[in-house]
This record gives sequence, structure tokens and C-alpha cells, in this order.
Amino acid sequence: MIDLTLQTIPSPLVSELLTHSNLDGVLLDTEHGHFNNETLYSCIQVITLSHKKCFVRFTDLNKQLVRMCLDAGVDGVVFSTVNDYVYAKEIIEYCKYPNQGGNRGIGLVRENGWGKHKLGNNKPTIIIQVETAKAIGNIHELLKLSSEVDYYLVGPYDISSSLLKPGEFEDENFVNKMDLIYKCIPISKLGLFLPTKQDIERFRKQKKDRPNLLIWGMDTDFILQSLKDIQNGN
Repeated sequence: MIDLTLQTIPSPLVSELLTHSNLDGVLLDTEHGHFNNETLYSCIQVITLSHKKCFVRFTDLNKQLVRMCLDAGVDGVVFSTVNDYVYAKEIIEYCKYPNQGGNRGIGLVRENGWGKHKLGNNKPTIIIQVETAKAIGNIHELLKLSSEVDYYLVGPYDISSSLLKPGEFEDENFVNKMDLIYKCIPISKLGLFLPTKQDIERFRKQKKDRPNLLIWGMDTDFILQSLKDIQNGN
């Protein structure tokens, strides 16, 4: 099992603070966060040197950015909005070395101690996000890659948006889609986003089986929730 929290604020100091939790690590979000390359690299350094797992989420297969993060030594990569088999296969091949069945290039980089460690040895955890009605419709095709994809991460907010009911988690169609996901994706391969306190509470009330990958909260919500608690006298 892997338990992470989401970081969107582009600061190594925030990374350092988040590593003080009992969670396994931090997911750096380049999809909704505003990291530049140098800051992103520094955040990766802080997290990994704190002996925590570091993952990075990408909007798409930005080959320069993905390569930089892999070379920096991240533990895993997350790709949002993966709707079909062909795109998922391209992601997998780009992130793996040729001796692992991919086409990733080798350099003397941080990941291998600038040549000190064995080359072509690192195999990052690969996570694709199932977060649209189209992806759910193609779920059986995507699951054909389950031997190469480590986790299928569900994004409830984007799923609800793709169903034209953004944030309406009690909507019957949304509930049916989530039930289908739980039915199709093995719990050992399933991941779930719980970005806010309300999401966490709703998940716990549902009493569903615990997915092997959970993203607990996010930096901005921690700050906002703490401010609300202070204002409410909690």
C-alpha cells in the first residue's frame, strides 16, 4: 500500500513540511501546481533525501519534463486523463529502459548517482488516471496493460465533470460509474484521490474496500481547513 499527500505549492519548504507526516511520501502536482523546472527538481531532492517516496503528476506526456523527473530519481509518475490503450502504452514505453521493454534513454544523472550506480536499473511506479466517462468506457482495454501499469488512479472530481455534474457526488450516474470502477479494477491496482477533509469523511462513511493507493489531502486544503478551524474556535 502507498499513502501520499498532494503538493501544489511550488516550494521545497512545503515539501519538507509534508515529509514530516506518517504518510509514505508526496505527490508533486505539475497539472494544477505552478512549478518551474529548478523548483520541481529541488522539491524532488528534499523529499527523496528525507527518505520519503516522491511522485510527480503530469498533465500529458511532456517528454522533456517527464525525463527530467525520472533522471532526478522520482519513485513514480502519474499521468492525468489517460483515455485509451494507445496513449497508455506510449507512456509506459517512454518511462521504461530498453532492458525493461521501453525506449527511455540513459544518462549519467541523479537517478544513478551520476554513473556511480548500475545504469538502466530504476523502474518507476507507473500510474495512469481514470477520470473521464471515456476512460471508464475503455476500462477493459486499459486493464489489458495491468501487468505494466502499477495503479489506476481514480479522479472523482474530473469524472463528475465529464458527466456534466461537477462535484455532485450523490448523482446516480456518478455513483454508478464509481461502482463500475470498483467492480472492474482490482483493489490491489486501484488508487483514489481524497483531496479535502470532506472527501476523506465521505470515503470513510462509504465503508468500501481500501484501495492500495490513496492520496490523502493537499497542501492548500490543509492551510484553508486550519484557518477555518481557527475561525470556528476548533
